[in-house]
Amino acid sequence: MNAVPPSIHPVIDVALTRWERHARPGLPDHGFALGRAEHRQRRGVYDVATDRSVFETEDHILTMSPSPDRVHIAMQLAERADEDAHLAVLDTASGRLRRFTDVRCRYDPMLWRADASALELFARPSSSHVVYRPRSGDVCVSVTPEAATSRLFPGGAAGLVAISRPGGVTRLIDHSTGRQIGQLPAVTRVAALTDAVVVDDGRRLQAMGLEHGDVLWTWEDPEAKITSWTIAGSRVVATAVRAGASVVLELDQGHVVTERSVVFRGEPAVATGIAVDAGRVAVMVEGPTTPPRVLSLDDVHDAPHQRRLAAASAPVRTLRHVARADDGVQISVVVTGPGPDRGPGPLILTCYGGFGVPALPIFEPSVPAWAEAGGGYAIAQVRGGGERGAAWRDAGRGDRKHQAIADLAAAARSLIDSGYTRPDQLVLVGASHGGVIATSCGLGHPELCAGIVSTAAPLDLLNLDAHPLGRHWIAEFGTSDTSQGRERLRAISPLHRAQALAACSGPLPRFLGVVMDEDSRVSAADTRRVIEALLDAGADAAIWHAPRTGHGTNHLDRVHDFAAAVLSFAASTTGLLTRHTEKADRSS
Repeated sequence: MNAVPPSIHPVIDVALTRWERHARPGLPDHGFALGRAEHRQRRGVYDVATDRSVFETEDHILTMSPSPDRVHIAMQLAERADEDAHLAVLDTASGRLRRFTDVRCRYDPMLWRADASALELFARPSSSHVVYRPRSGDVCVSVTPEAATSRLFPGGAAGLVAISRPGGVTRLIDHSTGRQIGQLPAVTRVAALTDAVVVDDGRRLQAMGLEHGDVLWTWEDPEAKITSWTIAGSRVVATAVRAGASVVLELDQGHVVTERSVVFRGEPAVATGIAVDAGRVAVMVEGPTTPPRVLSLDDVHDAPHQRRLAAASAPVRTLRHVARADDGVQISVVVTGPGPDRGPGPLILTCYGGFGVPALPIFEPSVPAWAEAGGGYAIAQVRGGGERGAAWRDAGRGDRKHQAIADLAAAARSLIDSGYTRPDQLVLVGASHGGVIATSCGLGHPELCAGIVSTAAPLDLLNLDAHPLGRHWIAEFGTSDTSQGRERLRAISPLHRAQALAACSGPLPRFLGVVMDEDSRVSAADTRRVIEALLDAGADAAIWHAPRTGHGTNHLDRVHDFAAAVLSFAASTTGLLTRHTEKADRSS
C-alpha cells in the first residue's frame, strides 16, 4: 500500500507559509487569552492588554480557566495530539506550573470559586470530583456515587452539576444544596445571571430560576443555530447561523431585540466566538481570506472600520452560489477564488453535513493559498449540518443520511454546469464526518470528480463500534441492528461503495486517505480497507499518516505539512501543477 505523501509543490508551500504567519488570537477571559501569536507554531496564553506571553509549552493546551483574581490559570495540557490531557495550574506571578498528571481531563468544564480559593472539575472518569486549593496546594479527588457523566457549570453559590446518562434526561443540580433545578434533554452550556441561569440544551436557550427551577423565558428559533453566546448584563448576546450566513443576536428576556448580519469588506464573514470580559463584548470575526481578529460588538457591523481594513484583502473574492438538489431544495455553496467568468478551473469542494455542525467560510491558510495559486475553494452547506436550523439537520441524519451525499453531488454538478470547474478539475475533500460524505459521493458518482481526499473519517458505516468514539455516532448515521438498516448503510458506506467498484469499468477518481497518527476518535483501519478495495479496482489510491497529529487542535507545523500534502495532491490531480511549471519554464 502506497504510504508516501504527495510531493509538495513549492508554489503551494510558499503561499501556505505566508498565510500561516497570521496570528490566531483568542477571546479574552479575565484579561488572558488562549491563542497563537504571529509567526509562532504553538498556542499559548497571553495577556490581552499587553500582548505579553504568559505561558508557552510544547504540549497541546486544550482549554484554560483563569481564576477571578488573575493569580492562577488552570489548563488542560496534552502531551500528544490525542486530546488525553491532565490538569495543570500556572502561578501567573512566578511562572511556576504545577502538573497533576493523575487528574485526566478532555475539555471538561473547570470552575473557580468566586473568591478564587478553589478550582473544581469532574475529571475522567467523569465520576471523579476534583478540588484543587491553590493556597495549600492540596488536591482532593472523590468518586461520586452517580454512575453517569457529571459536569460542573456556573450558577448559584458553588456551581451547578449536570448529570447525564445515555438515553436519559440531564438533571441540573445545585452543587451546594443538592437540590434539583430541573431536567432537560441535554445541557451543553450554562451561564449565570443575578438570581437565575441561562441553559443551552443544543436547540434552545432558557432562563431558569435557582430557587424553584421555574422557567423564566425560553428562546428557540427552528431556522437558526446558535454557535456561541455570552451574558452581557441582563441580555444574552449570541453568534448564530441563519440561512447559511453568520448573524449576531441580542436577546432580552427571551426576545430578539437586534439581529445583524456579519459582513466584512463586503464579503461573507463569520463571527466564530463571543465573550464578555471587563464589561465589554468581544467578537471573533474571520473569513476565507480574513485572518481571525477580535473586534468590539459595534465594529463587527461598522462599515467605515471595514473600509479601513480593505487594503489587506487578498486578490481573490468570495461569493455565494446556489445549487438545486434533486428534490428541488436549494443548497448554498460558498466559493472563494476566481469566479465562473474566468472559465472552468481547478476546484476543491468540501462539506461537513453532520451532527448539526454548520460548515462556514472561516479562515484556513490553505484556502487563500490555493486561491492565489489559481484554484477555487467551495463549501457546500448540505443537509445534516447546522446551517439552516434543526429541520435542516434532521433532513440529513439517521435514515436520511443519503440526502447529505446527494446534496454534495448536486452541488458538484451545479458548479460544473455553471462554469466554475470541470469533472477532471474537481477534487472532493472532507474531514471526519465530511470525509464520509465526500468519499461516498465521489465513489458513488465517479464521473463528477478527478480526486477525493478523506481525512480521519470512519469509512465503514456498518462497523462504527470499531472506532474509539464510534458508539456516539450511531444516531447520526442510523442503526445497523435491522436488515433494512444494514442495507441502507451498505448503500452509502464508502467502504462498500469502493468494494462494489471492483466489477466496474471506466476512469475512477484518485484517492488520498489521510490518517492522524495520534487520533483518539477514529481508527485508521477503515481508510486502509478502502484503499485496498480501490487498488483492486485499478484506481490510484494512497494513504498518508500525518505525523504527530490528532483529531482536535494541532500545532502549526503539523497543520502545515498536512495542508501542503492535501493541496499538492489536489494540484497534481487537477493539472494546476502543470500550469505553474509551464509558466515558470516560459519565464525562464
